[in-house]
Amino acid sequence: MFQRLKRTWPLLLLWLDLIYSFILNIVASISMEQTPVPRNSLPVSPDIAFSWLQVIANGGMVFILSLAFRTLLQLNRAVQQQQIWPLTLLRTAALLIVLAFSLPAWWQWSWALWSLAHGQLVIDWHNLHYLIVSILLLYPAPLCLRLLWIRSRQQHSKTDSGSSAESENTQPPT
Repeated sequence: MFQRLKRTWPLLLLWLDLIYSFILNIVASISMEQTPVPRNSLPVSPDIAFSWLQVIANGGMVFILSLAFRTLLQLNRAVQQQQIWPLTLLRTAALLIVLAFSLPAWWQWSWALWSLAHGQLVIDWHNLHYLIVSILLLYPAPLCLRLLWIRSRQQHSKTDSGSSAESENTQPPT
């Protein structure tokens, strides 16, 4: 258990941040402190109607990412226990979602480091929550790719050992 947690704690922190942000979104939508009505005109639409559209969209994103993170955690468990973990269509889609979630952070950080190397100040130290989350966003993609690589090697070693055992059994005795 500790080995799995050691490898996946950044993923769990990202998931907790997703839940926290979703709860903040719900609280902001319920809040009665909406934008004030302009003095010279009526509001075009009630704020509460459109704020709930954002809550629904964020809730869907949190749900899909939670399922994708769960799949990545299942892959981590299977790799550590050296179990067979078939790649189904849904599992593949979940792992692609994890990559789509994490790879843009790599792109943004590479440009940020490029700009930093050219003398531009691009890192904001005033919002540590944002900085920590942006650093943690780098973790899921390499974890996913590494686990898939280990899984592939485990599968090849099992098939190689299985085929060599069969060939030993099928050879005629001398």
